[in-house]
Amino acid sequence: MSDNVKPIKADKVKSKRDSRSHEQRVADLEAAFTSLRTKAIASGLKTDASANQVLQAANVHRSYFYEKEKLKDKVSLAKYHAVRDAIQDFQDDFDSFSGDTIVNQLKTKLEKVEAQRNQMAHTMSEQQNLVLGLQNDNAALKKKVRLQSDHMIDVVHSANVKSKPEGRVFGEVVTVSPDKYLMRSGQYLFDDENIREQAWERATADLKQALKRPLPTRVYLLVGPPCAGKSTWSKTYSNFYPDMHSVVIDTTNLTQFSRLEWISKINKFKSSETRICTVVFLTPKLLLQSRNNRREPTKQLDNALILRKADELEFPNLKHEDIDEMIVVRAEHD
Repeated sequence: MSDNVKPIKADKVKSKRDSRSHEQRVADLEAAFTSLRTKAIASGLKTDASANQVLQAANVHRSYFYEKEKLKDKVSLAKYHAVRDAIQDFQDDFDSFSGDTIVNQLKTKLEKVEAQRNQMAHTMSEQQNLVLGLQNDNAALKKKVRLQSDHMIDVVHSANVKSKPEGRVFGEVVTVSPDKYLMRSGQYLFDDENIREQAWERATADLKQALKRPLPTRVYLLVGPPCAGKSTWSKTYSNFYPDMHSVVIDTTNLTQFSRLEWISKINKFKSSETRICTVVFLTPKLLLQSRNNRREPTKQLDNALILRKADELEFPNLKHEDIDEMIVVRAEHD
């Protein structure tokens, strides 16, 4: 190697010294936070305005935020910490800042619509399965020949009662009622959805057991709102025809669909001659409320609920529902 060739020395990389004053750095931090805060609210991402993002944007070392002994000048250090605390407050309360932006409003609406769509799809699937099951049950039933007119048939029950032997019924009267399974420790637990569902399952099992008997049976399907007098009526044996065994379904059965559920079960479970007789209770609303107010406190219902149930009553259609007979019970007063 020639003596004239001098070795090349590598230049030392020196970091550029931050010559800003504390006031300038704090001002840069505040400006960066204001800008990134606006960006985070618009994007809906609070990480866009995190402490690290603000420090990088302002080109300030993180020690000014997190090292207590960084500065002897406590006033300046407090200003750095004030910016840091403002960033943390924004992070903690981010939802309240971002909720009103158009982007987040659209996101919220989209989430609600998606949840509603999923719920509707689930509900529709359940309803379709229920309808399909009811249709399959009824498809196997024998067609009944009905000798009924096109007009609404109103059977005057009192005239029929007079023709029956007083106090005589054909065998034991079986009452099917979910209500008796809703009483737990002296409390009427109608509002407990799980207990109510169990009560209906047990009532269905009672109906199945009653219809397994190889005996001619008349099923009395009671129709009326709460406090219409259904349970009281079913306890008076002179109300029942004495030519068949009697089974009473003591529920409200206000709509054609609710009656169809029971009628399908009757036709599915029956093992011998069976007739279905609806007993419709037409009771004034004032009388319904009066009876409810006289109930035991544990069994009282909200009067608004009773009035709503009364409005839901669909009078049975003998021509279109799988019903053989009808009794109409009118009550004007107790």
